[in-house]
Amino acid sequence: MTNIYKAVDFFRTQPGMNRLFWLFRDELLKHRRIKGTVSILDFSVEELESLAHFFQVSIDSLRDKGTVDLEAFNRKLDSPPFNGLDLIQLLEYYYDETLLSLETKEQRKTYLKRLEHDFSLVKDWLAYLGRATSDTRWIHEIIAESSHQFEQYVLYLSEGVRLLPSRPIRLSVFSQIITLDADAFQPTSPLGKLWLHVLAETERLHAVEPVTLPTSREAEDDLLESFNLFREDITDTVTVANCFAETQKGYQPVWEAAVHTQSVLSVPLREVIKLIAVYPAHEKGIVWLVDDPELFTRLLDEIPWLPMISINRSWSCAVWEVFDRIQDSGFQMRYIGDFTPESLTRAEELLLHYTSDIRVWKLDSQTYQQTIDSSLELSDEECRLLDRHQLDYLAEVKESLRHIRKPGYMIRILEDLVASLKRVYTEDDYL
Repeated sequence: MTNIYKAVDFFRTQPGMNRLFWLFRDELLKHRRIKGTVSILDFSVEELESLAHFFQVSIDSLRDKGTVDLEAFNRKLDSPPFNGLDLIQLLEYYYDETLLSLETKEQRKTYLKRLEHDFSLVKDWLAYLGRATSDTRWIHEIIAESSHQFEQYVLYLSEGVRLLPSRPIRLSVFSQIITLDADAFQPTSPLGKLWLHVLAETERLHAVEPVTLPTSREAEDDLLESFNLFREDITDTVTVANCFAETQKGYQPVWEAAVHTQSVLSVPLREVIKLIAVYPAHEKGIVWLVDDPELFTRLLDEIPWLPMISINRSWSCAVWEVFDRIQDSGFQMRYIGDFTPESLTRAEELLLHYTSDIRVWKLDSQTYQQTIDSSLELSDEECRLLDRHQLDYLAEVKESLRHIRKPGYMIRILEDLVASLKRVYTEDDYL
């Protein structure tokens, strides 16, 4: 019985429900949310039988309790045969009126103050809404239309902030985790648009700045990706060389053929998520994660059998999905990055996420001195990026970058790098 009209018709035929719903309506208007209890002490036996049947309890237990809890009734609506009906929605259709509308500015201000107290993770965003600036008029219209629905949105938004990922994941997966609906956080939906507003507010540098929503799909993607959320896109790929992969059916034939022909694969996310394992096509058991795509190409020229993944100087969902499968398969990863704030930040994110299954390769002060590009200088903004994470392992080289303010690139020592990598595979104790 998922149709709201069928539910209304059903409850109109049940003894006592009209009395009960009118009491519910009074409690809703008093508390402005699903809260409180109503007395059923003067309900007739026939009316109590109807309620007992709804709650699937005995009349005696219902009579002994003497009250009905609004939250309990709402929870019961979430089970068959009603399957997720909401009490406020039911009452609005039952009485053909909008309940809990907040028509005045003062009503909405008081309401938002309460939400600030209840949802501290989005407190700053709610405080911004409380200023009632012109750029939030559309949000205030949502509140005025249904404060209950807006509060449900805020619950999801708060959970979204709490569960913001430390590594890239698909927006649909993130949405499914929080709302059980893969499309709920899509920017085209009301909740998705509110989510963009929350993220834009979070990105503000100063509280006096207005919150500006992205005005194009590209800008939306940039904002989402800055919080490690990616929309499904055929261009979300990972570049792989000399790695095997498996699906539920066994060896992935395209990956296997690429290994035998020493070909490079560009694998879209939709194909990566079908894999259950990824591992190097070499007994050494190491996959090299190369940040610089040019260095990746040059290394393949010199060592065509080297198991590698190109990070391409930016994260993607596909890349991290492959990393997860390498880790789950029990193999090691080695990161070859550059001496730039962005590359070192990616190194730290890998170290924080994969801990014992990842190592960085030659990201030390001695190698930095050999790779410095004196023609370039790091900006203040780039140097501030070095403060994003605080890992002792890279503290020394990060301090060198702050002091010298010059980037370093591994491709400047390509010959030494190639020789070192070859030694890994010829000398057992060299790693």
